[in-house]
Amino acid sequence: ALRSVAILKEISGLNMRVAKLFAKHMNVNDQVEMLKNNTYAIAVGTPNRLLKLIETKETEKDEDGALSLEHTELIVIDCQEDKKKFTVCTMNDTAPDLMTFIQNAVVPELEERKTIKFGMF
Repeated sequence: ALRSVAILKEISGLNMRVAKLFAKHMNVNDQVEMLKNNTYAIAVGTPNRLLKLIETKETEKDEDGALSLEHTELIVIDCQEDKKKFTVCTMNDTAPDLMTFIQNAVVPELEERKTIKFGMF
């Protein structure tokens, strides 16, 4: 998350709205409201929070969760090692959520729309 925040500071000059989707910033219900009432050019978050927001529906009748990848053009996963040489793909508390996010949210979009780009760096 620290690296993501650093990257966001670098691109702040672009004057784009950014949704910071980390548990540290807001609770899930507040983020659901935020996403419902606003549009964002960029969204950044941890695998667990992104997964929760994709799975959280405002009502049982809703097809999509609070966060949708329907109009997403680019998904980037930051796989840089931390000080202990762990990555989001190797840490026990992030890897399962990342794989579930990819399987349940990213892959269906990749299958439906061939134009979406997915990268890990």
